[in-house]
This record gives sequence, C-alpha cells and structure tokens, in this order.
Amino acid sequence: MHQVETGFVIAAIVLLAILGRAVFVYCSPYRKCRWCRPGGLYFGSVPARIIGHKPRARRKRRCWRCRGTKTTRRLGAKTVHKVKLTVQQAWDERP
Repeated sequence: MHQVETGFVIAAIVLLAILGRAVFVYCSPYRKCRWCRPGGLYFGSVPARIIGHKPRARRKRRCWRCRGTKTTRRLGAKTVHKVKLTVQQAWDERP
C-alpha cells in the first residue's frame, strides 16, 4: 500500500510542476533572443569561461530567429495559449 501512495505523491508533484511551468509560460511567453545578442549562446557564463569562449561582435544582419525584434517565444508558449483559448471557448459554449 505504501508504494501506491508514493506513486500518487510523485504523480501529484509532476503534475504540479507541469502546471506551474504552464502558468509561468502563459504569464511571460517572450524572452530575449539568445541567437542575436553579443556573445552568442554562452554570453559570458561560467561554462563559457571554462571552455575559453570569446564573445562575438554584434551581428550585422537580421537574426533568422527573432527577425530583429530581439525577443522570441519560450518553448511551449504557443501551445499554452492555444489550450487557454480552447478551454475558454468550450466554457462559453457549455449548455
């Protein structure tokens, strides 16, 4: 019986983490573009300093990812907004 309860607790924690991530992505769906900022992906982090990464100069052409806006959507932001709109529409159409 104890193993079943442990399974339920783990499932509840995982579902709570997924719900927390969905709320976070819904509230702040955009982030800075990591591809077009000076320094590239590492941008002077500790791992970059360890491997000897040198920051690159600013790119001259538009970024292919953000198209010059300097912001991109977080992973899952589009899906979270579609689910929210679907649930809202289903709620409005209930009898």
